Amino acid sequence: MIILSLLLRWLATAKAGQLVTQNADADFNIESWSLDVHPSPNNTANFIFNTVHSLLTGWPGRRYRNGHTIVPGILPAGTLLYHGRGDPHVPETPEWTALDSELSTLYCGLFSEDHQGCWHLTLVAERSLKVLYFDGYSGLKFPGGTIDSQDVVAWGKIEPDNYSEEPRRISDLCNWGKQFGIDGFVRLHTSYEVMLCNFSAGLRVDSILHLKMPYVPQPANSSFQGPPIRPPPKMEVGIPLDAFGLEEILASKRIDEYPGEVRIQLDLHRLVSFYDISLAPSLVSTRFGQHRLRHRILGISQEDIIAAKERIADELAAEKWTGLVSGIDWPSWFHTLVQRYADRLELLYLDLNSTDCAEDISPIMRRIFVQLRGMLQPYNLFSVQPKIKSNHEKFWAEPVYRTCAKAYPPFVSAQATFTPAEWLMFSSLSTVNGEICRVITKMWADGVEYDLENTQTHDMPSLLRVHTQWKQDLDALMSWLDWTEWLKCAPACNFDEMCYLPISPYRVPGADPAEDWIIQARDPRPTCVSKHSR
Repeated sequence: MIILSLLLRWLATAKAGQLVTQNADADFNIESWSLDVHPSPNNTANFIFNTVHSLLTGWPGRRYRNGHTIVPGILPAGTLLYHGRGDPHVPETPEWTALDSELSTLYCGLFSEDHQGCWHLTLVAERSLKVLYFDGYSGLKFPGGTIDSQDVVAWGKIEPDNYSEEPRRISDLCNWGKQFGIDGFVRLHTSYEVMLCNFSAGLRVDSILHLKMPYVPQPANSSFQGPPIRPPPKMEVGIPLDAFGLEEILASKRIDEYPGEVRIQLDLHRLVSFYDISLAPSLVSTRFGQHRLRHRILGISQEDIIAAKERIADELAAEKWTGLVSGIDWPSWFHTLVQRYADRLELLYLDLNSTDCAEDISPIMRRIFVQLRGMLQPYNLFSVQPKIKSNHEKFWAEPVYRTCAKAYPPFVSAQATFTPAEWLMFSSLSTVNGEICRVITKMWADGVEYDLENTQTHDMPSLLRVHTQWKQDLDALMSWLDWTEWLKCAPACNFDEMCYLPISPYRVPGADPAEDWIIQARDPRPTCVSKHSR
């Protein structure tokens, strides 16, 4: 009966996935395409796109910390894991491990009670370990939604007042995961951590080292000649970013951008997302009108929780671990689209906001038009007949829009074997690429109609109106896309600095602890900080 229920659920979600794709395709229907039609406010294609593109990367995970996506994966044999503690014993209950020793050695001292040193455990995976990955800032145990998805899996409900109940949460996650052979759960901390269910299952102890604690003051008779090192701070929000934790933060920089944490291998064809409207329709109303920083899973209906857990269970079935279905390299599809357009759209933005030619914007408008033409050159059909000085209805440009929008992602015969997750990702790619094509085609068509490339003099009021419209269109597109590639330090940092996006519990020097970006659900802003300890 359970198997039949799961089968029926899979068939329903597969059909829903196809409908999502068909509905997205309907927005670009050849009979009704329009350069003025925006995506629906309830469309989640941009959120799904950003999620998939940012999996296992730290920068976007720390920015949008309330994760909505769960993905099965593998920790390959030979991977090293680290655990710091106050005694020389191997944990016998579920506990955390770090993929970076800088993270585990920091916590090694925090868990020591006598200040006589701490113990650092190194483990080696002797076989592939099955893991479940929670996206977002999922290792941050704060109120506000960072652990909503874990609560759904562990408890079948969200308990917002119990965000700090870590031992209970990991124990219940492991108990739930036993039926699927799950060895651990991957979460973003400063860098990535693996919450292990059993330290003796598929793992070998490589070493247990007794380490000094670098941030404990030296005794009076110590031979240490340097300045005293302050004691470990209380782990609260807003401690200064100084010698404490600096190595941990420097180590985390390697995962800030794509490809992120390469030691975890995710199976994206089994991804489950709470941004999937066919899976969690009850969240549509709770998200409406909310900035993404305030999106969370709290408010989901019990019916949708049951459906989500059934989908996750189905994706963790034993036969699902044996290999790919379609064989498509999904990360490369998402990354390729970002590579193609991120820098080009940013250049358009910079030119549109340039102060050059303040008295005559004709030269800069001509330059922007040439950039737009270059972006659309692969889709500028010979049969398209541009209209100069038209009534600006732009029907003539729609074939260019359609060709551009249909070009990516490509049609592949493997679509016949797509899983619900693959249909979801395919639909997201189609919608995001289509919206980019719509906006740049609309802007390019304006330039053609005003003959920006050839005419040396223009009606300045009309040109200013086009400039204003272009800014509005591009601002709306880039805001909707919201790619983390545009969140950067400007000007760029010096070699001895790092571009730092706030990491809990540290704060940038000079920042007011009361204005915490996590508690206030504010968008953290990057800033250049020194790589040297102070």
